[in-house]
Amino acid sequence: MRGFELVGLTDPVKARDDIVAAASDQLEPPIRVETCLIDLDGATVVVVEVEPLPSDLRPCFVRSRGLATGALIRTGDGDRRMTQAEIGLAIANRSQPRYDAEPVPDASVRDLDEHALRRTLQRVRESSRALRDLDDESALRRLRVLVPAAEDGEKLVPSLGGLLTFGIFPQEFFPQLTISVVVHPARREADGPRFEDNPVIRGPIPDLISETLAALRRHMSVRGYISESGRSDELDYPMEAVREAVVNAVLHRDYSAVTRGTQIHVELHPDRLIVRSPGGLFGPVTVDDLGDEGVSSSRNAFLAQLLADAYLPRSERVVAENRASGIPTMIAELRDAGMPQPTFENGASVFTVGLGRSALLDPATRKWITDMREPGLSQLHHIALAIMKHGQPATNAGLRAYGADSLQATQILRDLVARDLAIRSGGRRYAHYSLPPEPHDRTQPDPLSNITDFGKRHGASNRETLANALRDRGPVRAGELAEATGFSRQTVLNHLNALIADGLVSADGPARSPHRSYRWVNSS
Repeated sequence: MRGFELVGLTDPVKARDDIVAAASDQLEPPIRVETCLIDLDGATVVVVEVEPLPSDLRPCFVRSRGLATGALIRTGDGDRRMTQAEIGLAIANRSQPRYDAEPVPDASVRDLDEHALRRTLQRVRESSRALRDLDDESALRRLRVLVPAAEDGEKLVPSLGGLLTFGIFPQEFFPQLTISVVVHPARREADGPRFEDNPVIRGPIPDLISETLAALRRHMSVRGYISESGRSDELDYPMEAVREAVVNAVLHRDYSAVTRGTQIHVELHPDRLIVRSPGGLFGPVTVDDLGDEGVSSSRNAFLAQLLADAYLPRSERVVAENRASGIPTMIAELRDAGMPQPTFENGASVFTVGLGRSALLDPATRKWITDMREPGLSQLHHIALAIMKHGQPATNAGLRAYGADSLQATQILRDLVARDLAIRSGGRRYAHYSLPPEPHDRTQPDPLSNITDFGKRHGASNRETLANALRDRGPVRAGELAEATGFSRQTVLNHLNALIADGLVSADGPARSPHRSYRWVNSS
């Protein structure tokens, strides 16, 4: 309750009933809210939960004030009236938009790139019997690249989606359907330039994507590191994740008349990359759904189909897969680079994707993990170790920020404890993990490393091999013995328990603790 003071209500039941009545009687459409009364620090608090309306019922407005002035947006600690453009966008989202299939009356077939069209026609004919035997014009009509200029006319012109995908220069007709890239300097001097670079990218969508990625790539730093597989170079951001963010912006932006004067904005800051596109999320998808496999709701269905069959310039790769895999791919790429998940902000008129630059898995940390020579570690293991290496506790919630689900995060952290790579503190709900105070230095030669080979050469039993390992070293953990001998952890524990029962080995620590150490006590 920091920053707030409980004052209580003289009649909380009446306050609750008034809220329920107002939501039902004064709003259009009526809102059904969930309420409850709770006691907190001696005061009664009315809790109201309001579920978001489905897209086909938005916007909600105060009935007495009408739609034009009664539709409000919460900003900070206050409300502001929705603009006409925001109201128009909300109404447009009540059904499947078809702006991408609208004709562009002033354009003609001559404004389309013939080479790009032929590549796409060849691709779709190879996979569709319905298009295989059609002439070019009929096939382009089927694909909605060409549409009638008027409902009752026979003249064919490019559709908006067709022009944006295959146009030679779509900005001749829609000058603001571009991407504005702004590169901010790492440190801005008082009299220095505001931007390092500020290109406006023009052309059809394949060129928009290709040129935007090239502009960003020019201003990203490259870090190199050496691993067992050789040298690797990494950019500030994985380019595949950046590509998905830009593709999603052009594919899912709003193309209605009220937003055709608005650009997509891409901002490269020293510590983050921001992509803003006109129009919020479309359909039943919410921010919480983003990243789940198969979750998608395309505002521009015809454009999505075209981009799935159109090629990037000088490439055999299509612009968009249209498989609802964009954001999951983005999250996976960032996780593999040791970066947190992207952030999403959904507004009435703009959707924002943010990528954070902070990389846990820098070259020094990667080398530290590699030098452990610990087999079977996944990328999430690496991230958890890197979090602890950088001085922060690893937690279930922290790993979820890197794409793990709750169960995965728990399994990863428990496995690190079992491997003696982490120690746990705190209770069940507030458990956090840190590096052991004196971790075993795996970069040095292990005096146990030759024990197994020695035992095999001399015909020693598993128990004798383990005994030799204990004689040659001071206190040692079961995990270290398992690594040195090649036996499973359970096999090591079975033999240790037998040696303890014979009085040959002593143990220090709780029986089930991964940090329990063992020492040879009999010299015979």
